[in-house]
Parts: sequence; structure tokens; C-alpha cells
Amino acid sequence: MPTVFLTGANRGIGLGFAKVYLDAGWRVIAAVRDPDAADDLKNLGIDYEDRLSIHQIDLADLSSIDALATELQGTPIDVLLGNAAKTDNPMDEFGSTNYDAWIDAFKVNCMGQMKMAEAFVEHVAASDHKKMFFLSSRIGAKPPAGLILFRSSKSALNQVVMQLSLILGPRGIAVACGHPGFVKSKSTLSMGVFEAEESAGYLKKIIDDLTVKTAGQFFDPDGSVLPIVTRQMNPQAFGAKAPDAWNEQAKKRDAKKE
Repeated sequence: MPTVFLTGANRGIGLGFAKVYLDAGWRVIAAVRDPDAADDLKNLGIDYEDRLSIHQIDLADLSSIDALATELQGTPIDVLLGNAAKTDNPMDEFGSTNYDAWIDAFKVNCMGQMKMAEAFVEHVAASDHKKMFFLSSRIGAKPPAGLILFRSSKSALNQVVMQLSLILGPRGIAVACGHPGFVKSKSTLSMGVFEAEESAGYLKKIIDDLTVKTAGQFFDPDGSVLPIVTRQMNPQAFGAKAPDAWNEQAKKRDAKKE
């Protein structure tokens, strides 16, 4: 039986993912900040008690990620699904930016996702499917002004996903991210195009089809590909070869240390 590890599973699209994977016969390890308050998730578990377990995690507290990884040591995770995000950032006007809130957004939406990958990489490597998938957002690349805190944290997540796909690809682990669409949820004041379970169903299909060859991409719900990061495609462009030079210098420096 395949296993999905899911963050932010107590409401919205996270709860939708839990339903979709349970209906598909998967085991769901659901991680939430406050298990005691996850009533909808608990109610879902009544019908799937043998395949749903609920655990505590707070992506703003990196030590809680390590603690859960230790608790689940030896448990293969076929899909690590990073859904949890901080979406309640204030829409500050220029000149009144809430920098503490900005730090919190990066902790949860970017750094916490990276820590998840690092803490659970061996769990994923031990599985049959070997996949990591993170929920990003088109808003990270959308041009209209505003929501700088949220936009920048999602843009940073896209870069993290690209790097993870390059680093973990040789181990057979496929890493990608996806835009869920405009989902009806508490954070959108119940406005939207998709119901949470509908969006989760579309993204599950993308995850099912994901391979190392198609990793490192940013998907729309219909499976089409969005730009994930800016890439320098002209090998003759100024500075394009700089990373190669840095790598050579790093190898020489490491050789001297040895």
C-alpha cells in the first residue's frame, strides 16, 4: 500500500488531498499544527481509521519537522506532499511593510518546505514511488502590485523545488511543484473556481504521472507547464559560464583542504 505524507491536511485543499488519496486506497500520514483541533480530519478518519494517522508539525518550527521525521523513522513515504502554507500575510502598502510577517512567510512557505525535504529524504528514498511535490502559486509570478510577502515566498519556493529536482534526481527522487488553481477555501473567503477535492484530484494525477524526467517543473492543474525559474539559455551570454568557474574553484579549494 503506497503512503503519502501530507502537511496542512486539516482544511481546504489539504483536506481535499486526504480524501482523494484515501479514496484511491493510499495510506495517509496527515501532519497539522494542532491535531486536537483537526475535527474535519478526525471525522474523515472514522471511515478510514486503519489508513489515516494524524501527527503534529509546525513548519515555522524546524525542530518539530526533525522530531516527526525521527518518529516516522523506517516508514517509507512514496509521496511527500508539501501543502501547508502561510497565506494570511497582511497586504501592506509600500512604506509600511510588516517585516516580521515577511520572515514568517519565508519560514513556512520556503524554508519549512526545504527542511521537510531534508528531514524526510531517506523516507522517500526508501519508497517505491520516490516523489516530492510542493504547492506553489501562480501569484508568485503574477505582475500586479501587492501581496509582496506571499508572492516572494512562493517565488523562492519555486527555486528551491528546481534545486531539489537537480540534487535528488540522481537518487531517483522526482521533485516538482504545482499551482492548485483558484480553490474555494477559508483563505479565499470561499470564492474560487475549484472545490478543494476537485483541485486535489487534478494535482494527484500530475503527481501520479511525475517522473525524474519531468521533474523540476511547475504545473497548472490541467498538466500544462508554467515557467518555474528564469534560465540562461544562451551559453555565450555574459556571466553564463560563471557557475562552472565557481565549481572549479570550489574543487581546487576542497582538494587543498584534503
